[in-house]
Amino acid sequence: MVFTERPSNRSEQPRRARRIRVLEFVPELLLAVGLTAFLIDEPDAATSAFNSSRALVIMAIAAIGWVAARLAYARLVPWRPVRLATFGLAAVAALAVVVVPAYDNDTVIERFPVARSSSPAAPPRPAEDAAGSASAQSTTTVPDGPVRLRVGSFRGVDHRASGVVAVYRQPDGHHVVGLEDIDVQPGPDYDVYVVPGENREDRDGGTRLDDLRGNRGTQFYDVPPEIDLSAGAWSVLVWCQTFGVPIATATPT
Repeated sequence: MVFTERPSNRSEQPRRARRIRVLEFVPELLLAVGLTAFLIDEPDAATSAFNSSRALVIMAIAAIGWVAARLAYARLVPWRPVRLATFGLAAVAALAVVVVPAYDNDTVIERFPVARSSSPAAPPRPAEDAAGSASAQSTTTVPDGPVRLRVGSFRGVDHRASGVVAVYRQPDGHHVVGLEDIDVQPGPDYDVYVVPGENREDRDGGTRLDDLRGNRGTQFYDVPPEIDLSAGAWSVLVWCQTFGVPIATATPT
């Protein structure tokens, strides 16, 4: 009887271990590929974060937190599949916050808002009083609709932006900012500000009107009554709250 020696599987074990160790870092590879693709496709938007101290702090905290979590998980969680799943979800979440919003267009088209009532209607005067004082009364012409006071064009700040920015005065005296036929490069958490001065790219001294309701379309934003956009130069600014960077600005004139 002839006995044949079965090959040992011991040599295969180190190879499998190496493959498993490599697979564990797939989340980092996914994150690197996604960010690199974003950098190549949208270089201005991707690098604009390096001009913001807030964005730099966020990136530093995220990087330190990721490395610390890796080291802690390596000691506390011995199962590599669990670590792979955990950091895979973290990589997807990071791309969902940083990259996906830059391609998520939202079109919102609004009608011009109805003017608010400025004061209660005055009681009717007696006919004889009205007739007797008709010759002495001075009449004031009040517009029965909004008046466009100023208009300008959006200019992107390290992002794509186009469209018309207009300032209207309602019959009751308050102002409305209209963003008309706009097309602004999408992103996370955009807000609309009015800031005193021309071509402002920062929100210092400005007033937040509201969230940007859509990066495309036409929207109207009420301005607080204490702000007079008809006096002096004012900029209308779209600002990214997440990364603390300007997106688009206009100075209606």
